[in-house]
Amino acid sequence: MRHVLIVSFYLFPAIAIAVLAPIIPVVGLPGWGAGLLLVTIASLVHMGLSVRAARNSSERQMEVLAHELAVTRQDLDAAREEISAIREVIDAMPDSGHVVSELKILQGLLGQLSAKTPDKARGKPAAAKAQAADDVGLPAVAESPGTAEPLLLIGDAEVLTIVEQALREDRVDLYLQPIVSLPQRKRQFYECFSRIVDDRGRVIMPEQYIPLAESAGLIAVIDNMLLFRCIQLVRRAVRGQPGLAFFCNISDSSLTDVDFFTDFIEFLAENRKLTPNLLFEFEQEAITNPTYETQVNLQRLQDLGFHFSLDQVRTLDLDLPHLASLGFKYIKVGAHMLHELARGDDPQLDMGRFKGALDRCAMDLIVEKIETEDMLLDLLDLKIDFGQGYLFGEPRPTSAPTK
Repeated sequence: MRHVLIVSFYLFPAIAIAVLAPIIPVVGLPGWGAGLLLVTIASLVHMGLSVRAARNSSERQMEVLAHELAVTRQDLDAAREEISAIREVIDAMPDSGHVVSELKILQGLLGQLSAKTPDKARGKPAAAKAQAADDVGLPAVAESPGTAEPLLLIGDAEVLTIVEQALREDRVDLYLQPIVSLPQRKRQFYECFSRIVDDRGRVIMPEQYIPLAESAGLIAVIDNMLLFRCIQLVRRAVRGQPGLAFFCNISDSSLTDVDFFTDFIEFLAENRKLTPNLLFEFEQEAITNPTYETQVNLQRLQDLGFHFSLDQVRTLDLDLPHLASLGFKYIKVGAHMLHELARGDDPQLDMGRFKGALDRCAMDLIVEKIETEDMLLDLLDLKIDFGQGYLFGEPRPTSAPTK
């Protein structure tokens, strides 16, 4: 076809000249006029053919473009259907609005876990006496009065392997211990503890893995992962019982981890409905001597509407108005410490004045580690608000806590 057009492009002007040449003498044009006429006619014919060829070419290009556009539209329609199907699946999931922020945190934490997990544990022997879990911001050991849960007789390297696998495979159990109002002993809150479980259902106790995790440089990642898992589990627990409230510890290593806490704040922003159900606990040392990151992240949590509890209290020389301005609603004090300060012939603490100062700041006192009836009777004279300890219930795994 292309060759035919090329031949026609040059052949038609020649045919036109051949046809018109015998007519020119009849018309009586001079020689130069006849030549000009023939050239003009040939040019017009040539131009017409050029325009027609260009139009044919444009029409073919338009047909090609129209076909490509139709194919593109089909691809876009298919993509829209696929996106719509994915959206329907996500929408059908519980708390679908939080899926993206959860995945972002998990991806980052698992990446850190992979990067920091050593080939061999460099920790202390498993049987060595461990630092108390509370000292590093993780929950204390769940012990029955007078008895302790046994540690697994396994090597250090295996402990770290179990911890890593449990975090990856979501084998983290939520343990809850009640906090009761006094003197009624009515359950008002629960404190959350995270427990790591191996693939046989055995619990790895904090004092067994914390020293190893510290020496291996894993403690910050584990703190972050346990905090995140705890919030996930609390969110599930309150679905059917929106009136429940939980205390959840945030360790100093989590609070000052800029990358993790930025994602964590985004995750909490997607879970603002949990503000009545979550109270975050912080150690006194981290709050009374705050780093810049601690101050910023406390403010970010407060801006989201969350309130706080002061834990691991070593002294009651507190600036209560300042703590209240930061969002603190509760002060936790150990039963033995309070007894030493407020009882006896020469008490160092005027309990009436201290309680009055708390009331003026809209703060409440929680006395923890109450183990016996005698201990409780000794403390009730001090008009304490809330109590926590094995006397009211030890930490237990549960999926449906009740009032």
